[in-house]
Amino acid sequence: MVAAADSGELDNLCRLLGVRLLGLFGTAARDGAKEPNDLDVAVSFRGAPDVLGLIDALTRVSGCDRVDLALLDDAGPVLRAEALVGTPLYEDEPGAYAIAQMAALAERRDTAWLRALQLDLLAR
Repeated sequence: MVAAADSGELDNLCRLLGVRLLGLFGTAARDGAKEPNDLDVAVSFRGAPDVLGLIDALTRVSGCDRVDLALLDDAGPVLRAEALVGTPLYEDEPGAYAIAQMAALAERRDTAWLRALQLDLLAR
């Protein structure tokens, strides 16, 4: 999938489908993961998301039939932070991925006490 990003093929696909941000995370983004079992892809859309269209296109581009999307626009702070620490592949505006990363990491940090409180209340 990185090759598709480098060639510009992924840029064209993302523009066509209204993608704002796209990145790899999980095993596919880790060093040394030559052939991951699946592709964990973080995505943010502009406007109405075409989730099935994106999964189909990413399956064709990557050759991997196990594509898991993390929809950043609907994700909680923990998933959003984890997904955005991976490998950026596309951003529709320069710097958009870095801004989203910083915001997600800050939100995760700022809401950690709420998650701890919730776990404590559940344990009672």
